[in-house]
Amino acid sequence: RLRFLDEAASDFNLPNSASDSWRRILTERSLKDDEVGTFYREFLDTPVEKARSIRDEMVNGHISTSSLVPPSRRYFERLVGVYSESTSIRDYASKNGKKLFEQLSVWRPYDGFLFSLFLSSHAALTDEISVDQLNNGDLVHAFNFLDKHGDRISQIGAIEVGLRVLPSRPEIEPILIRLIEQIRDDDVDGQASGFKFLSALFYLVDGELSSTRLLSADPPFYRRLAALSQAALIQRQLVNVDIDIDQFSEDMSRDRRGQHYPQSLVDMRLEPRWVPELATASQMKADFFARILMAADKYKQNITDSQIHNLVLGDAVGSLKSLSSSLEPWFPSPLEGTEDTHRTLPIQIAEAIETQLNAKEVGPSSFPALVNFVLFYRIGTDQAELAAKTLRRTNHRIPNIESKPQLVGLLSGLATVAAVARSPMLADELRILVRKYRRDAEYALSIQEAISICLVASASHSELSEWTECVGEWLTEFAFDDLEVDDAQVFHAWLTYLCHIVPELWVSCGRADAALLALIGK
Repeated sequence: RLRFLDEAASDFNLPNSASDSWRRILTERSLKDDEVGTFYREFLDTPVEKARSIRDEMVNGHISTSSLVPPSRRYFERLVGVYSESTSIRDYASKNGKKLFEQLSVWRPYDGFLFSLFLSSHAALTDEISVDQLNNGDLVHAFNFLDKHGDRISQIGAIEVGLRVLPSRPEIEPILIRLIEQIRDDDVDGQASGFKFLSALFYLVDGELSSTRLLSADPPFYRRLAALSQAALIQRQLVNVDIDIDQFSEDMSRDRRGQHYPQSLVDMRLEPRWVPELATASQMKADFFARILMAADKYKQNITDSQIHNLVLGDAVGSLKSLSSSLEPWFPSPLEGTEDTHRTLPIQIAEAIETQLNAKEVGPSSFPALVNFVLFYRIGTDQAELAAKTLRRTNHRIPNIESKPQLVGLLSGLATVAAVARSPMLADELRILVRKYRRDAEYALSIQEAISICLVASASHSELSEWTECVGEWLTEFAFDDLEVDDAQVFHAWLTYLCHIVPELWVSCGRADAALLALIGK
């Protein structure tokens, strides 16, 4: 009995806390009938078993959402570690992440390294991954495996680790080059894009976690870490399986995007610096570009005489530096929404914001500097309140709007400013603006657009009670507006999602729910 337990615990990487409790029982006696199922579920709730079962089920031609995303908190704690009061991903990485990586290394150095890389969705985590326990042959083997069969998240983690250890492990240099080129050459619009696949899997896992409320008591960054790590685990199992990745990605993102999107907007109350539009395949690729550039710059002395230097930091056509001239690579990642940026607003941009907002003629040209840089630099309440006063000067109707997409983009951008700067004053002005543009003959906002702007702007309140009151007031106003039945049905679906995610909203949204149900006729 004990030999079977030890072999199974080693095979599945069962945590000591679990195996020790079963060892005490099996030392004294055999399992009772009602204990057998509980015993075997211990092994089903491990990343090792889940990786095997996903691959087997896909080969057999059928897999369910519950197989891809286990409805078990215990499983996700074994995948990414146990959450314990960390306030940011950097804090989590240095404590719980490091502890998990050490445990995986003790379990099996080679396999543990590959499982550690599932958590490579942030550089702070890969900084804690050690390869000291791996000999050169095993490390080369692991990098070759990731080159041929790796998921995108593990590949970016391997690149960051590789650049750090390159002087002592020069054998990995040609594989590092291939990994960087793989990421560079990924066609995010192509049928076999690794980033498109990863993005779709993130929508799926994060949406399913939201639907089950499995990690609802934890900060958004922890749930997103779990979602990205599980997405990486799934992708690695399916990289070489004969499936239509493009169709699979389409089906996965469609099925759970409806839950992921409102969840991400709700998350902005706690982590306002990340918006759900940044989960696209193209943005994920841009984020990986930035991480490679920063790692190459951090370990520049390691690549001075290497081809990697020109591939990443060179000025020639095709280098990552030459392909990263836009702002996209420097947007926050899904795990950085809680971090108040340390980048002080440059004087030139601060002056541009003030000049634009104080201009005599107000229009779309009054806000670009503020909106475009809100996620890059520290925007204060002073700039947000100046924007609010500018909106008030226009009598809450922005002159010279050229198209509805321009209007929606501007209002969404200002809502993000209100959230990041924690400015209820700007949020209040936006509420009036949205109210007017809901009835505008030329640029009438749809109910989905209005709700989205409402949720982002309401993140100007970080306290739950104030946030639920703000959201409830906006949504109740929308519900008593002149709605078509189709709009009411869409609105009610949104409201159902939101109250499932945050049950406290039922108190402030009860009247809105009743009004919508009356209109729909239920």
